[in-house]
Amino acid sequence: MSEFLSQLLLAVITAAVPVLTAYGVKLIRQVADNAAAKTEDSRQRLYIGEIADAVADAVSATSQTYVDRLKKSGSFDKEAQIEAAQRAYEACLASISPAATAFIENAYGDLKEYLTTRIEAEVRKQKIE
Repeated sequence: MSEFLSQLLLAVITAAVPVLTAYGVKLIRQVADNAAAKTEDSRQRLYIGEIADAVADAVSATSQTYVDRLKKSGSFDKEAQIEAAQRAYEACLASISPAATAFIENAYGDLKEYLTTRIEAEVRKQKIE
């Protein structure tokens, strides 16, 4: 009887080890995938915050150093608006990291189009505030 139980136990263990190993490997992969997703999500949030700050700062700085002066003198025309947009774009571009630039290009495509749209939205937001 003891030998029969030993053989039965050995058979159960032999069958269970591959199943448990496969489950363990699957669990380890899932934990690794979740960690990678959280890391990527954290990076994306960091880049999005960096970009938003750069856009807001560029618009504020352009308004303070260029737009306000022209508005006071009454010479803020269409050409000055185009120049202000270009200055804000250049200031924004200069203040974001290469990694954030690569993030924009990978996630949204055209860098200039993305930043221009964000700058225009920020100008509107700052006007309302």
